[in-house]
Amino acid sequence: MKKLIAVIGTRPELIKTAPVIRQFSEMGLREKLIIVNTAQHKDLLDPFWGLFGINYDYKLDLMVSGQNLSKLTSRAIIQFQGLLDNLLNDDIVPVGILAQGDTTTVMVSSMVAFYNQIKFLHLEAGLRSGDLQNPFPEEFNRKVASMVTSVHFAPTQLAKENLINEGINTKNILVTGNTVVDALNYITSTENYKHGWNNSELSMKLKNRENIVLITCHRRENFGQNLKNIIEAIKKLADVHHDYCFVWAIHPNPQVKDTLLSAGLAEVGNIILTPPVNYIELLNILSVCRVAISDSGGIQEEAPSFNVPVLVLREKTERPEGVELGVAHLVEADVDKIVNTFNEVILGKPGNRTNPYGDGYSSIKIVDYINQYLF
Repeated sequence: MKKLIAVIGTRPELIKTAPVIRQFSEMGLREKLIIVNTAQHKDLLDPFWGLFGINYDYKLDLMVSGQNLSKLTSRAIIQFQGLLDNLLNDDIVPVGILAQGDTTTVMVSSMVAFYNQIKFLHLEAGLRSGDLQNPFPEEFNRKVASMVTSVHFAPTQLAKENLINEGINTKNILVTGNTVVDALNYITSTENYKHGWNNSELSMKLKNRENIVLITCHRRENFGQNLKNIIEAIKKLADVHHDYCFVWAIHPNPQVKDTLLSAGLAEVGNIILTPPVNYIELLNILSVCRVAISDSGGIQEEAPSFNVPVLVLREKTERPEGVELGVAHLVEADVDKIVNTFNEVILGKPGNRTNPYGDGYSSIKIVDYINQYLF
């Protein structure tokens, strides 16, 4: 039996792949899918399956405490190949492997697909920063994946142009928009969106607070001194802007968490430190916040739907559409840039701009194409 294998390993991958999986189900095609959870984000991933009303068929066991990228990659290749072998023994014929983004899970999925001569389909193809070290290792991962991709689902025209500039045939590229907008639209339409938020502890803490600023930081490039610089900038902003409430969602990575918890931020009256927010909490905060400060790619894509400007804690971004539109501002981990850009942004009036990353119908385009292409 012919099957498409959809591989998911991290929270962003699940959020952006879930609309495609849901669309398969809505079109009566779920039996054509095998969903593999690599559990690269083990704890962060689990609550999201139920949130989107989907589930996986197989789960790998990749994560070992203290393993580096090389060990993670080798474990992923061995386990994914073992799963493929078992499927073939059960007379299941994988006709395609689908993965989203730029993680180790994605790179490994593309390599295993290539080694087994299976078509690889790449969601969110064509994003480029132009610097292999920034973001690391994501820029490398997605370039490797693109080399062996059969169908590139590019979120924007600029992403398509990046692929063409690398020699990819235009007939193998489909501009779809980003499925993150589909995911956002789905979640905000559910009863759980407001009910889950109104009953959350974080919602109680933010009640009657105005001028909320959401902060997230998790990328490797910002470990160490960069994170200390960001903390210094937030302290300066909180000291000057007493009428603003700075909400920092702490990533569980010890290199982030330990630094934040030892920095004295909790002693500042208008700074709230909170554990990682779930997706319902994230979207609710974005819906009411004044500014987001983040190194997250997802927040760069989600914030425009709420007309929220983003200070991007990176030197470069593979999502320049937001910068060109004026909804994103590159501030690096530079104290002065963060403080000065924040002060400029809050003086401006929020616009009513269209999200440059999608219209909410990306998953329909993708599944229609896959159904014709593979089955």
